Amino acid sequence: MSEAEVVCVLRYLVQGVTPQRDHQGELQDELFELLPNANAVTILPVVEGYSVEIEMLDLAPFSRTSFEPYLAEHVLPEAVAARCRPGGEVKLQLLKAHYA
Repeated sequence: MSEAEVVCVLRYLVQGVTPQRDHQGELQDELFELLPNANAVTILPVVEGYSVEIEMLDLAPFSRTSFEPYLAEHVLPEAVAARCRPGGEVKLQLLKAHYA
């Protein structure tokens, strides 16, 4: 199996946003749009934010080492800014990274 075909599961804690049901669905839709190779996006409300888990079946054109920083520095902040209401300083924390 080549690196571009590796299954990847990343879970983040997004803090500093007000969790709302409509924003939760919009954030999920936005992430599916920004990540066309996403197999699953699970967003759960937590205190002052969301738990966001993204399952990727294809990382192309990225490698294992370049995909997570791209997601954390570009995709997630863009999606959160577009679809969530800030409730303070927005912070992202990687909780889980699994590559099979």
